[in-house]
Formats: sequence, C-alpha cells, structure tokens
Amino acid sequence: MINGWWKFLSRRGHVITLAGACIVPLMLGCPQQGEGYRKMDAKDDVTNTTAHDHHHDAGPHGGHILELGDYHGEIVMDKDRVLTLYILGEDAATAAPVADATAKVVATVGGDKKDITLTAAPQEGETDGKTSRFTAAADVVPVEIIDIEDLQGDVIFVIAGKETKATLAHDHDHDHDHDHDDKAEAAPAAK
Repeated sequence: MINGWWKFLSRRGHVITLAGACIVPLMLGCPQQGEGYRKMDAKDDVTNTTAHDHHHDAGPHGGHILELGDYHGEIVMDKDRVLTLYILGEDAATAAPVADATAKVVATVGGDKKDITLTAAPQEGETDGKTSRFTAAADVVPVEIIDIEDLQGDVIFVIAGKETKATLAHDHDHDHDHDHDDKAEAAPAAK
C-alpha cells in the first residue's frame, strides 16, 4: 500500500509539493530578537489577575483608582489628612465633572463603620454645578486614619439617583514610601 501511494505521489509531482510545504516553514523559523520577538517575564503571568488589575496603579493625583459605574474614581489623602475623591473618565486620567452627584466613604475603623461625607469642591474651570472633586476636611476623617493606607471600607458615589460602590482595601504585604510604625507619633490628638 505504501509503495502504491509513493508511486502515485512521485508520478504526480506531489512529493515536491508536500516536501516544500513541510520544509519552508522550518527554513523561515521564528523571528529574530527585535523583529517581533519578546522574551516573556513575570508581567506575562496572568494567573489570578482580574480585568481591572490596572486599578492598583497610582492615578493622576497619586491616589488609588476605583471603578465607580460609568466613571473611575481616584481616592487621595494628603499629608494634612484631607480626603479627596476625584471623578475621572473612562481613561482613569482625565477629570470628568458631574452634576447631581454625592459621594461618601463608609470607613471601617476598629470593626465599626463610620461615614465620611465628601463635599463637592469644583476644580478651576468647572462651572454649571459640575464638579470632578469631592473632599472631606481632616476633622471629618476619623483620627485612626492617618494616611490612605489606613482607609478601608466602601466609596459610595451617587449620580442622578444611581448609586455605585467600590471597596477600598489595601494589601499591607507590599512596600510603601512610609513607615506605619510612626503612626502613634503622627496621630493628631483626639478632640
């Protein structure tokens, strides 16, 4: 049977076609480095990642990015403990002024939940009752919350009656630019 196929292929010139179909890809090989080839590294390991993994990156104001329905939010706490929520567009970088909106943080402090109301604070150029920034003064933020890494709970954003919620939690197994052991010295006196 094999001899029969070989005779058939060799008579018809199919052996050359078959050999060419197998050999040409081997001769071309893989692209050389710099020609579309990229070495794989740890960033390529997508096991256990989520679609919004990029939100662990710092936002345009150095804060944490959150999903808030049709918007992104960036939560920031400055050195004076002023808490700010910036409303950002789809790109998570551009201010997205909104009207008819409220924001608050329901913080978890020592097992208890504490509401931190954020007040509309329009940025320069924002008019017609629209704002992309909501803030809470330091005296509204519980004294146990020294910096953004201490803030855990839910950010609740309501626009035109539609509520969206994002959970804010921090992985304290990563490096920070500050030392959590200094909190006792930095904590303001309770009133």
